[in-house]
Order: sequence, then C-alpha cells, then structure tokens
Amino acid sequence: MQNDHNPDVTSKSGFTPLHIASHYGNEAIANLLIQKGADVNYAAKHNISPLHVAAKWGKTNMVSLLLEKGANIESKTRDGLTPLHCAARSGHEQVVDMLLERGAPISAKTKNGLAPLHMAAQGEHVDAARILLYHRAPVDEVTVDYLTALHVAAHCGHVRVAKLLLDRNADANARALNGFTPLHIACKKNRIKVVELLLKHGASISATTESGLTPLHVASFMGCMNIVIYLLQHDASPDVPTVRGETPLHLAARANQVRFFF
Repeated sequence: MQNDHNPDVTSKSGFTPLHIASHYGNEAIANLLIQKGADVNYAAKHNISPLHVAAKWGKTNMVSLLLEKGANIESKTRDGLTPLHCAARSGHEQVVDMLLERGAPISAKTKNGLAPLHMAAQGEHVDAARILLYHRAPVDEVTVDYLTALHVAAHCGHVRVAKLLLDRNADANARALNGFTPLHIACKKNRIKVVELLLKHGASISATTESGLTPLHVASFMGCMNIVIYLLQHDASPDVPTVRGETPLHLAARANQVRFFF
C-alpha cells in the first residue's frame, strides 16, 4: 500500500481491494484501505458497490463499517438491486435488519419490479421475509408483471414462505398481468402442498385468467394428475370452457396427457 497510490485499483474481474475485503469480511484491511482513500461507493462491474458485496455475503461487520464510512445504502446495481435486495435474496436476516434500522428503502424495486420481499420469497428465506414484514414491507407489493411475493413463493414451491405471507394477510387471489393467481401458478409448477395451503386460505378454485383458464385447466394441460384429482375432490368444475371453448379435458388432449383418458 505504501507504494501504491491507487487504493481503487481493479482486478480483471473489475473489483477493487475494498470489494474483496467486503466479500471476506476483512474489517482491518477495509479500514486501512479507506484510510488510504479507497472509495466506499466505487461502482465496479454492473455497478456493484462494496456494500452490495458485504450484504450479499452476510458480513455484518463490513456492512456496519461501510455505512459508518459513508456508503450509499440506496445504491443500485445495473439491474436495480439495492444492498437490501442482496441481503434478502441470500437470506442474511441480521444484515436485512441492520439495513432496515439504518433506513434502507424497504420498497425499492429492481428493473423488473422486484422488491426485497420478492427476493426473500424466491430464496425461501422465511426469517428474512418475517423481518421485512415486521418493518412493514407491503405484503402484496407487485412487480412490473403484477406478481406478488405469494406468486413467487407458489412458483418456487416454498410452502413456509407462502404460509407466512398468507398469515400476514397476503391476497390469495392476487392477479398477475395475465390474470394468473398464485393458485394457477402452483398448479402450473405442480406444487401440491402450496395448492393445499392456498385453498385453505381462501384461494378461488374457479378463478379464471384473461384467456379463461381455471386452475384445473392449467393442471390438466401440465399433466399434474395429483393436483387434478385434488382440485376435483374440492369441487373444481371439469366443464368450464375457456374463451376458446376448451374444457380441461380438451387441454389434456392437446398436451397429449394420455393418463387422463384411462
């Protein structure tokens, strides 16, 4: 360092020594670098700051240090990720809590409209999601495609996160841009446990998308026999037509789901 006048020299990967120290939680090295003039907000490749790195890897000591030294808690990567998004996606609840206590924007959106709560749901990080909700994250926050965190949990089959969201009054019948509800998505991805949970929490078994698809249509087309049986046992109608006049049986035939015919 004594002979190197540029503490922000970058490696081939585009990161500075402070980014590397943040990754590994090397606080003493980070302090030395900052004393030598390292930029705590240096935007490396894809606009990733040292704080993004520390948050992603759950280095609470580095998050605290960087914030004390003036790191921008609202900085965004090329895709619109804040440090809070990074911590939530990786499930580092201590960092999530620390960032929120320091004023991190709880409803910041990525370019696709993902909030930190969507990230926690995607990674099945129940504790991180619980902390976000404790700090009053809107439970039904939507992406650019009007997907809620419950849609995301249903897609991924993350039952515990889905239950937490529903217990916090998430809308079981929230509609995405195409009219898909969380139940439609659970049926599409063959997430039987999520299907059971959603129906217990008031999800509409007869909800239709813009094209007239019910959850039974979706399960039939995808060949999810166990879900088809479950939906029928819970009074799903096998006779509802789509806007094209197709019943669930028509869709099973179109998708070559032979099992439905024997």
